[in-house]
Amino acid sequence: MDTRNKKLYLGIDIGGWKIRGVLWDGRRAAAAYEVPTPRTKAAFVRTLRRLVGRLSLRANGRIRGIGIGAAGVIEKTRVRYSPNIPYLRHFDFRTLFPSVPLRVDNDARAFVRAEWMRGAGKGAKRILGFTIGTGIGRAYGRQGRIVVLKKFEHPEKSEHSYNRIRDGGNSRVLVKFLGDIIAAISKRYNADLLLFGGGVLGRPGFLRQLTRELVSRGIDQPIRRARLGRNAGAIGAAMLFGQE
Repeated sequence: MDTRNKKLYLGIDIGGWKIRGVLWDGRRAAAAYEVPTPRTKAAFVRTLRRLVGRLSLRANGRIRGIGIGAAGVIEKTRVRYSPNIPYLRHFDFRTLFPSVPLRVDNDARAFVRAEWMRGAGKGAKRILGFTIGTGIGRAYGRQGRIVVLKKFEHPEKSEHSYNRIRDGGNSRVLVKFLGDIIAAISKRYNADLLLFGGGVLGRPGFLRQLTRELVSRGIDQPIRRARLGRNAGAIGAAMLFGQE
């Protein structure tokens, strides 16, 4: 894809299982790369620098800014605490990229931002999104903006139980478990649309089962699967640069 004369931003989505980066031109991903999330901090730093370097080469060095979505509690350019990546405690991304415009957000907010503006959430006035993967990410938007709810940056109190049930492989049990959590949050925020993404949705028929479970609990809002696929979180991170 010809990226000449375009404003290019780099978006990075950092999750417990994978790190995905995209080169974003404001309309589409001009390039994308994905790597497994390393197990150590030193390997993480090397991996992230290589990923950024690789995408920068595709942009001929013309990156206007780097947006990062990371699981955990965010303070400016720092991850104060990440439940699924323990070595990111008090980790400041500015130390890796000191001379490039940099913005950092929670990964679930980045996911919902992208889908709301460019994907399955277009047209909704109030949106509530969930990423069902290594954890249960949550984010809420209204009146055209993503709301920063700090409690959503922390893991659910029942997340240890979620991990155990998820790893047990019984989707029916997992659907029942998630039904309790998601229905309670949905009733509290009363969004126009419920949006779902994350690796667990790759299980055959999982979203269909979850939808039936939520309907049985009185949830009547439309329920949609994310449309931007694996790039959603990285695109939402790139969109931190004034593209809402």
